[in-house]
Amino acid sequence: MPAYLIVHRREITDPQKLKRYSDGIDAVIAKFGGKVAARSDSFKVLEGDWHAGRPHDDARPERLTVIEFPDMAKLQEWYESNDYAELKAIRQAASRSDIVAIETR
Repeated sequence: MPAYLIVHRREITDPQKLKRYSDGIDAVIAKFGGKVAARSDSFKVLEGDWHAGRPHDDARPERLTVIEFPDMAKLQEWYESNDYAELKAIRQAASRSDIVAIETR
């Protein structure tokens, strides 16, 4: 069953460093059978205290990303892989995000 990684990026602390993450992430996701299903700074908040971002505006960086993997095992293999480790460290040092993984049934 497909599994999804859902990322809510709340803050960018180092835009230059985050660019290095952005430049390499899609290839590493694809290596594990994943694909970006959605990535947007524009979203409509129906409930809660989220604020849609603005493209290329570090003052309003909020973004949602949904990444689909074939199953939860592949998602976790990617997340814990050496291939992703360096990019994950860059992302964590350059931004603040909430991230969850869900599996469909």
